[in-house]
Amino acid sequence: MPKRISDVSLHVYVTPETLEHVVDTVRAVVDDHLQEREVFAWRFTLPVDADTPDHMMLQTQWRLDHPGQEPGERRTYEIALSLVGAARDLTAPGLAALERRLMLETSCGRTEPAIPRTIRVQRRESFDFETERESL
Repeated sequence: MPKRISDVSLHVYVTPETLEHVVDTVRAVVDDHLQEREVFAWRFTLPVDADTPDHMMLQTQWRLDHPGQEPGERRTYEIALSLVGAARDLTAPGLAALERRLMLETSCGRTEPAIPRTIRVQRRESFDFETERESL
């Protein structure tokens, strides 16, 4: 049976402490969303380079919301999710609901009232694996 792949990329501009809270929230939302679905999911979190458009946009948003303050240890992180499963388990409405819930539930942290963030969802119908072979 063909599998569908859905990639979710959530960028957040936070302190390392708030990042832990956001990752816990993402994990809980995804676990709840995937209950009773046969979907394989994995998540990883990476810092985003300071010269990327995502970072510059989120940092600018934070500075506009906090005039005269310094960001301190805040930086942009990407929380990337990949979901692989049957098309019936990864529908467009289901992914839209996951996207909305992730944006809603990551809107604030324990110490930060508003977290600058963006989210992107991409759906694919097939795997794109390249196998590299060395010539002997």
